[in-house]
Amino acid sequence: MPKYTYSCNKCEYTFTVTKSMMDETVPDCLKCTSNDNVNRVWGYINLGGMFKGSGSSSGCGTCSSNSCSTCCK
Repeated sequence: MPKYTYSCNKCEYTFTVTKSMMDETVPDCLKCTSNDNVNRVWGYINLGGMFKGSGSSSGCGTCSSNSCSTCCK
């Protein structure tokens, strides 16, 4: 299951939640329990190796190269 990162604008806490890709609910902040001020941090979704393929030599799952010198280390 993928992990999503959220940030609370009220207390400035950043946290990660594991949930289904179909779940569109916004979680309460794990620090201050606010829900009104929590926003998803876009640009990074950790799929936890869900899509590792045979072309991924480093195990990062995002590269189709055999050397992975330009992505995960």
